[in-house]
Amino acid sequence: MGLVLGAWWGEPAYKPCNTFHLRGLFIFRKLREHDPARLQDVLADLYRDDVPDPQDIGTFEWQTILAYMGASEDEITDVQTRMGRRK
Repeated sequence: MGLVLGAWWGEPAYKPCNTFHLRGLFIFRKLREHDPARLQDVLADLYRDDVPDPQDIGTFEWQTILAYMGASEDEITDVQTRMGRRK
């Protein structure tokens, strides 16, 4: 089933997200709303110290974060595309 991310892109809060930085912050906020403990766990596993700026997160890291959070393969691809990690 996934996280039903498709609905996120129509939200008014997403509309002004015209940079990878803002899109990443929006995605992290939505993931935090979905399951804060799970997001914290995966971020702590990937980044021992500080979580990087969302625009600096690579393809593998986005895939790991989203899969751990329950996203489908199509949703992972969608986010990676929106974050400039796929063509």
